Amino acid sequence: MKQLQQFQERWSGDMGGASGSSGLGSGGAATPGTGLGEHSGSFGDPELSRSSLSIWPRGNLTAVVLGGGESDSRRLFPLTQYRTLPAVPFGGAYRIIDLLMSNMLNSGINKIHILTAFNSYSLNRHLQRTYDMSGGVPYGGDGYIEVVANSMSPDSQNWVTGTAGCVRQFMSYFDSNSKNRFIEDIMILPGDHVYSADYTPIIAYHRSTGADLTIVCRPVSGEQACRLGVVKLDAQNRIKTFSEKPSASELPELAMSDDEMRPFMMPTEEALRQQARRRMQTTLASRGSGPLGRLSAGAAKGGARMGGGGGGRVVLDTMTSVDETETRPGTTGYVGSCGIYIFKRSVLSEALKRHFKMQDFGRQIIPELIREGVKVHAYRLPGYWADVGGSVGDFYAANMSLLSDPPSISFNAPINSPFFKFPLTIPASQMMHSRVSGALVSAGCIVNRSDIRNSVIGSRSIIGPNVTIEDSVVFGASHYDHEKPLPRPLGPTFPPMGIGEGSIVRNAILDLNVRVGKNVQLVNKEGVYESADRGVQGMYVRDGIIVLAREAVVPDGTIM
Repeated sequence: MKQLQQFQERWSGDMGGASGSSGLGSGGAATPGTGLGEHSGSFGDPELSRSSLSIWPRGNLTAVVLGGGESDSRRLFPLTQYRTLPAVPFGGAYRIIDLLMSNMLNSGINKIHILTAFNSYSLNRHLQRTYDMSGGVPYGGDGYIEVVANSMSPDSQNWVTGTAGCVRQFMSYFDSNSKNRFIEDIMILPGDHVYSADYTPIIAYHRSTGADLTIVCRPVSGEQACRLGVVKLDAQNRIKTFSEKPSASELPELAMSDDEMRPFMMPTEEALRQQARRRMQTTLASRGSGPLGRLSAGAAKGGARMGGGGGGRVVLDTMTSVDETETRPGTTGYVGSCGIYIFKRSVLSEALKRHFKMQDFGRQIIPELIREGVKVHAYRLPGYWADVGGSVGDFYAANMSLLSDPPSISFNAPINSPFFKFPLTIPASQMMHSRVSGALVSAGCIVNRSDIRNSVIGSRSIIGPNVTIEDSVVFGASHYDHEKPLPRPLGPTFPPMGIGEGSIVRNAILDLNVRVGKNVQLVNKEGVYESADRGVQGMYVRDGIIVLAREAVVPDGTIM
């Protein structure tokens, strides 16, 4: 411990006395000059590991999460009929917001604001129950998690709209609070994206380049570029052009050749890491100190939490993407925005005040800042990333990718970088004489003589005898039938909660607390792509996928 204290004292001198809170013991080792945390491992001395040091100055950064507006949530209807998009269950035991919250807490970002505007009750309740100091996830130190609701104010009697409009209203509150006077950078993140990342190198890159704004981006294919914000870069990864959801006619001007893409595809983290090592060695040598050991060169903490390295072009063949090498030489590609922005606080405040009529970052604020000459850089996000808020099909594909080998996101993360969720006190699942192949099955399920293939099964799912579930997502239930009995009797038209005997569910999404009777076939027999003909019963077809709304009741023998 004496060695650790001496090291921290030396480091505090290098950093000019800057310090911050790590949150969950994930401080990361900083380096003088860049503020870069070695986000994958530890120093040679085991006492100087990431979990024991809290020295990376994250205390002057706050995160602002966009909690989902009406237009965003409507795209996933009926899954968003009673909840906003980030509160939709994902991966069996989680909510979409849990992945983002886990990324931030594991990266040491512990000053978090969630901006809510539409159907926010479910999200508010989940955040309060899961990330609460009294019994939920500990984020310690001077950290906090605050929900900021869209509301009228003395400045405006209208409900604000747009991403920039919501942040503008938030900034009026934020700037007036003295506890925020030391905040220098503001990180804005969408709440409807699914990925696993350590934000440490992203923040380090933003600060090392001196950028006024850093936009996290990915290479994308031309087929999907029209659905994202598309940027064009120079050789220093500075953004020259930003176009939100460009038309097909605009794409040729935004295309980049292999040579133009090469600087963006370089492993930025490794380049910064090498610079940091050289600075550290020079500093310690000048003080007469011996080497403290080599920094490990892994991609991210825990090894599997974030992809890394150079590699070839990333092809976004759907709204979910993984790193794939493009084998066709000489082809053009595009760089798409992930919607993650890191602003210098002063730049963001002044831009929102100066352009007070602009309501959207991608369509208005960012293109205007680039035209004004503001220093805007791009950072490449490696690994898996999915925008699940685009359509029901995108949400379904992101769940199915969890079942691939290897999975898009591994929830079996190391203990120092876990995925957090609401702690359920329910028993293990009972699997009686059943066959399960390539599936995620959450806790508290009762599966009796059934066949489950390539599916995600949520908590408390009750699956009766001789049921076949294939290529489907079952959210499960928020309670068992006996815990909250209903006054109406069970019968042929009102089955018990779960999936009844002899039923077949294929290529479907079943929301919470659905009641599927016996011998039901949810197979999209007629191959319909979009249908709300049975919407009164809570049965829809979206993007060719059958979707049962929350608490939908499907009588015995129904065929869809």
